[in-house]
Amino acid sequence: MNRPGLELRAVFDPLGAVPAVVEARRFGLGLVLVALAASASGALVAQRVDVQPQVIASLAASGELGKKSERELSDAVEQAQRLALVAGSAKGVLVPVLALAVAVGLAILGWVLGRKASFGAYFSVAVLGLLPVGVFHVILATAAWRQGVLSPAMVQSLIPTSLAALLPDAPGALGRAYRAVDVFNVWSASLVGLGLAVALKLPRWVGLLVGLCVYALVGAALLVGLPGLLSGGGSP
Repeated sequence: MNRPGLELRAVFDPLGAVPAVVEARRFGLGLVLVALAASASGALVAQRVDVQPQVIASLAASGELGKKSERELSDAVEQAQRLALVAGSAKGVLVPVLALAVAVGLAILGWVLGRKASFGAYFSVAVLGLLPVGVFHVILATAAWRQGVLSPAMVQSLIPTSLAALLPDAPGALGRAYRAVDVFNVWSASLVGLGLAVALKLPRWVGLLVGLCVYALVGAALLVGLPGLLSGGGSP
């Protein structure tokens, strides 16, 4: 099946397009577009973020601030801005690495479930799961482009996507749990579940359940359990 843009249809028509994408092992266009979106948003955000307060704080902490002339301070800020721009633009490079890591994890999950599929199918499912990430980065790039100057804290709240945006004052583990319920992440998990159902020949509802359960377990471990352990189990 060589219909152009088949992967992108999965964003708008998951029930119809996901089976075709997985069966055809299609992932190239989706992978490229997600990588481009991540690089674009990273570059635009880096252009808008004011790094001067961070540079001054870093120099003050190291005791170098008083030794810098105004020109040297300006050069340090300019260099930090360039480094941030390069790092932001390079975010797209991480997309194939992330897709590969997810595909390996899905292959292990298939082995645990006693089901077999080709690695190409797992990789296609992984890229499907990254499509909502690409949509998020397009929205983030648009929002950043419309802004003047951003602080790092403003970047974190520029696109509210989780329950934490509605309940910002929730304490401790409850607040971390709210942050785990993220619209784009749940969307990604649902696409992965639908793709797994095709790859592993599972009923659609079972695949969806597996995808959402894996997301819930990973979210609980990384966003709730691990921070709780690092903080000694108390509220941060």
